[in-house]
Amino acid sequence: PFAVLAVGVFAGLFVFAQVRAQGLEGITYPIEELGGCTSEAQCKTYCNDSAHLGLCLDFAEEHGLMSDEDLEQARKFEAVGGNGPGGCTGKESCETYCNDITHMDACLAFAEENDFMPKEELEEARKVQAALKGGAKLPGGCKNKNECEAYCQDSDRPERIEECIVFAEAAGFIPPEELGEAK
Repeated sequence: PFAVLAVGVFAGLFVFAQVRAQGLEGITYPIEELGGCTSEAQCKTYCNDSAHLGLCLDFAEEHGLMSDEDLEQARKFEAVGGNGPGGCTGKESCETYCNDITHMDACLAFAEENDFMPKEELEEARKVQAALKGGAKLPGGCKNKNECEAYCQDSDRPERIEECIVFAEAAGFIPPEELGEAK
């Protein structure tokens, strides 16, 4: 249920965040199309600058460095000026900003306005948002998706299950007919 606490929309937005996973086979440095960068780190820095987003996406598309889905999301980001909520401009800065639960309203508004989240994920995120506004507390005081998942999935600490179920109930993740079984 906490999979949408951080807006995961920005995954794959910038070319060299994906390159390590997919490799740079057949590509040699310096890469003139990317400002003459001479290393992966330099290219990543170049491509994390939203002013270069279009060039980097063209390069990624030409060399098959991003999946079609990631490329589509990145083109959407480019279309909105390469600036996300809180003024974030790159994968890391957007994830950092949106991974903070206090920025949930801004991140969800941005994602919804710009069609960055699938409808189901957006609905789940809105449930979390409503539960928090209604006074529900995240389990263990977690502040982002990773913290909440780690807290609730810690099999060495089964006493946490009840706290996680209480939040899941408040957010409407557990249908009433399954609540008794979950408890």
